Amino acid sequence: MPGEQLTSVWQAIYNQDGPDSVTINKEILKWFLSKASSRYESIQFSERKFFKTFSEATIKFSDFKEFVKKNIREPGVAFSKTCSDLEEMSWSILKSGMKSKLETGDVYKLWCITNRLMDEDTYPPVIFREDASWLLDKILSNLGHNLKSSDDVFSKDKFTFQEMLFIIEDFALSNTSQQQINTCIDGLYMWLVVEVMRKGKVYKRTKKQANWTNWVKRWCVLTPQCLRYYSSDNDSNQKGEFTFIKHTKIESLEMYSGFMKNLKGRFRLANVPMLEMEIAVDDETVKRAWLSDLEEIVQCVRDKTTPVQKLLKERHLKNVEKRNKKNGTTNQVEDIDSALTKTKLRADAQTKKHVFNTSIEIVEPEKETQQKSPSLEKESTEKIKAMFMKIDTNGNGQLDKNEFADFLQGLGLNMSEKESNLVFNSVDTNKSEQICFEEFQIYFCNHVMNETETAECVNVMRKAFLEADRDGSGTLNFREFTEYVWEKNRNANMSKILKSFSNVSTDEISFEDFEKLVAGSGAEVFAPILEEEIEQGTDSSLDDFQGRLQKVYDDTEANELTTYIRQRWNKFASFRRAGKTGSVVMSGGHGMVADIVPGQYSLIDLACFSDLPPLEPKHKVVKNTQWLSSTISGKSGKIIFPPEFDKQIPTEQATSELLRYYGCSFADSQQEQISLLFRHGIQDFTYENGYLEKYVTATNGGAGIEKHDFSHLDCPLSKDSGFFILAKYVENGDFHITAFQLPVRHTLYCPGGVIHCNDYLKGTWRTMLSDETDIDHVHLTHILEEGHEEKFRFEFA
Repeated sequence: MPGEQLTSVWQAIYNQDGPDSVTINKEILKWFLSKASSRYESIQFSERKFFKTFSEATIKFSDFKEFVKKNIREPGVAFSKTCSDLEEMSWSILKSGMKSKLETGDVYKLWCITNRLMDEDTYPPVIFREDASWLLDKILSNLGHNLKSSDDVFSKDKFTFQEMLFIIEDFALSNTSQQQINTCIDGLYMWLVVEVMRKGKVYKRTKKQANWTNWVKRWCVLTPQCLRYYSSDNDSNQKGEFTFIKHTKIESLEMYSGFMKNLKGRFRLANVPMLEMEIAVDDETVKRAWLSDLEEIVQCVRDKTTPVQKLLKERHLKNVEKRNKKNGTTNQVEDIDSALTKTKLRADAQTKKHVFNTSIEIVEPEKETQQKSPSLEKESTEKIKAMFMKIDTNGNGQLDKNEFADFLQGLGLNMSEKESNLVFNSVDTNKSEQICFEEFQIYFCNHVMNETETAECVNVMRKAFLEADRDGSGTLNFREFTEYVWEKNRNANMSKILKSFSNVSTDEISFEDFEKLVAGSGAEVFAPILEEEIEQGTDSSLDDFQGRLQKVYDDTEANELTTYIRQRWNKFASFRRAGKTGSVVMSGGHGMVADIVPGQYSLIDLACFSDLPPLEPKHKVVKNTQWLSSTISGKSGKIIFPPEFDKQIPTEQATSELLRYYGCSFADSQQEQISLLFRHGIQDFTYENGYLEKYVTATNGGAGIEKHDFSHLDCPLSKDSGFFILAKYVENGDFHITAFQLPVRHTLYCPGGVIHCNDYLKGTWRTMLSDETDIDHVHLTHILEEGHEEKFRFEFA
């Protein structure tokens, strides 16, 4: 449940509003957000948007959370970062009024923990008895007590944080040493708030461009957001991190056998083409534990949640169900969420069963025909581009050697011409004697933003190459190569030196050849040399290049690019054309949408529509539906529509943008890779005239909709192909539904779990399906005014 930290804001508002308040004070909330905006860069506040969003006297927590997500976040800032800053702001207001015998740091951590358990629909937010008991039991367990909480501990059904704090102090933490308290609370905090899933020493190496770094030992900390690695276990010197995205690939590898190391428990993480990393742990058992956690993390990233949030969501649904049964009430929205959650859990279980049966079987990324720019947040890309524009003094979108040398000098680096040319050639990967923006961006992301260790290795290789290049030609002949190796490593086998050189060239080798040689056939010869160089450190100005480049990036503002573009394209932005009468008949927009520098692009990269809101298809919004799945395999359940539903749903011509609203898309050459959890078959099906009346209605019990864990491909081969229906439940429980017409030979990809219907299809369709999972099919049922039910079919508006 991303955003559960925001219950802290409700607590802070209640603290300012007074204990007599039963609804949110809108003015105090406005004051709070305005103050937070002035304190934190991740938060931007607009009174106009605030009052436009909240026109009513009362504010629902779910609406507030959506407001934070859409209107408060600074562009490019993660939602979780904004939530954390608002939580910190709330604590600054609340901490002075907290009454406790514990240290302030421990009270803060307990408060953060309970924020994850607070009920979002209460004001002030409270923690219900079931969650309070669960938390108290966890504290007792962490302290090593065999005690369990009981009904005697809790005098009522719900508690504010202050009340819960008194209970924890009296029942669990009395007569406990400070060290035990610190260890207990810190352990829970790291699990439930920081969400540390695993720690430990590993061997790792990283691939960027064509080169692998040497294996190094690192202390790693695994969280749902990223894998951070440090020089040692004191977490003070972070060397880099690997960020998880929905496209992250995981692969199990065989044992690594090298000249210097034999490493078991090896696996690979990849965000192609941005970053690839190999990790080796102690043995296969530890490796399986890592892979299990990593697979869960990537799945949760795709679901926009985390393992802890998923756990708490499931607990919340169960507790609500228990309370509703106890009170004799039902909650349709929670029943729907519960059904969807169960479906998702079944899919997760099948995923793990499929993936970890004997070995990891993750879809391999396709080999790239050309190197692509890494995927970055918009703000980061704009800052890098603004840097590039500063260096490109003649404004032609390319950097030549003179511009690059002037830039290096402006950084305060007194590089020789030989050193400057070597760095230039490292960036100019296509050897065109010009650096385009894409090359500059790839270099910056690969060697500056993501991992300092790689920069260190590249600098050492550059220093070695320059030292070996004694005539300053920019290449190494055989004599220079062998003399350098012999001077640095007297134990090197001369036959291996000869073989290393001949594997790359019979004449002379460039720095690019040298990098390949060090990472490949020459690793045995060069590993001892470069490791010694790394240990000793270097005093070349090459060492400072990455660091100073990073400083330029940090000092660059994203809005500098906007200023540059406005000046560069001023004549287009101010463009006007007048008709015969003098009135303006054509004009430029309010500003340039994008500035495209020379380079190779995919067409989707040139379609600059990211500033526009996402498209939504025409859809029917139906409130208070109830999905009742059948408990008997092979039988249909029913979905009950309210009396006011007129049975009509709108139609749309399908496009990828409109299909995306329901989590679907058209399959094309740009389609991302997908994982199929089950065996599927593809077959042509022909829907004859009368299929709906003669089979669906008369034989199959009536029209319906369905969902299942396997995926669909559906491609109409006939022009008059009928309607393919897609639907979904949104966060507030409303049911959205649209009937789509698909163009001939356009293939719809419908992933597992999507609600759909093919009762209204016509002609021949090529379809992919599976028989390995149950189908949750429900008949369309309509409540009549007098309280009776009838089955019905959709009509199309």
